[in-house]
Amino acid sequence: MLSPTIGWFTDTLWLTLFLGLVLIPLLEWIWHDRTRSTGPQWVWPKRFLQLTGISVLTQAMGLCIVSGKMAPIDVLTIALSSGYVAGGTGIVLAHELGHRKHWLDRTIARMCLIMVGYGHYLIEHNYGHHRNAATWHDPATARKHESLWVFLPRYFSGVWKHAWYLSSQRKKQPNEALSSLICWLFIILVATLILGSTAFIFIVTQAIVAQLLVGSVDYFEHWGLQRQTVGSTYQRLNHKHIWDCANPVSELLLFNLPRHSSHHLQPWLSASELRRESDSPQLPTGYAGMVLMALVSPWFKSVMSKRLSQMQVKLELNEQN
Repeated sequence: MLSPTIGWFTDTLWLTLFLGLVLIPLLEWIWHDRTRSTGPQWVWPKRFLQLTGISVLTQAMGLCIVSGKMAPIDVLTIALSSGYVAGGTGIVLAHELGHRKHWLDRTIARMCLIMVGYGHYLIEHNYGHHRNAATWHDPATARKHESLWVFLPRYFSGVWKHAWYLSSQRKKQPNEALSSLICWLFIILVATLILGSTAFIFIVTQAIVAQLLVGSVDYFEHWGLQRQTVGSTYQRLNHKHIWDCANPVSELLLFNLPRHSSHHLQPWLSASELRRESDSPQLPTGYAGMVLMALVSPWFKSVMSKRLSQMQVKLELNEQN
């Protein structure tokens, strides 16, 4: 989480990129639980999650300030690093805290999202995605034929449109999608006026990386898994509509986000209470590795299509028995 700051202090600005693109995917591949066991019981105190979210925000602001004294290539490197943490830790924390009721949790969640220009995600995820997951109405559910690069334009536009629609339905409250966008643009304006063009480059680059990460994760979490229609409605969401990931490294670093089936089927549970769902289709490696795989569409489809076919055959045999 603090690797961008450590990289700045030690003059190894590439540290976070090495960890995220090389070391963590390698550890995930080595330590992937192919037995589908119950897995370790990771527990995070509530205060720890709050403080981590605040740390991510503080780090981003601090690096934005010091970027004004860096060479352009160094600004880009530190922005890429900060964006990786803002997406891989900040948005994941925002996802967790955004499901909670306490005002402080939700405030930290909104701030982490606004920092990367994605404040509208919270309302769409909580009131849109959880209702429509694994259906054609959900922009975060990827079709089997879609590559990541085909999915992303539909995803980003769909999340924004649905967030705007949901916000506009709350007549007695400010439009959350609009207010979040205004806050982000205000941050960019003030930072650019005070710190110069390097702050603009830092903030925008960080946002692009963070949003690309969350888009990539949403891409593979429900890829190719759609609910069937029953009359005029969709069948109830169950474990077969959600890719799970039995990977201790991802679970530890992403606050049990890979236990995604448990989160969807019991969204009231905290991160520490989530459990693996062995009956769900399983991803072949952890989330960092899956992001890399998703970026290379032929590789992703080759691996995932086989797993999807195997799951469908298994379901057919179960139904026959």
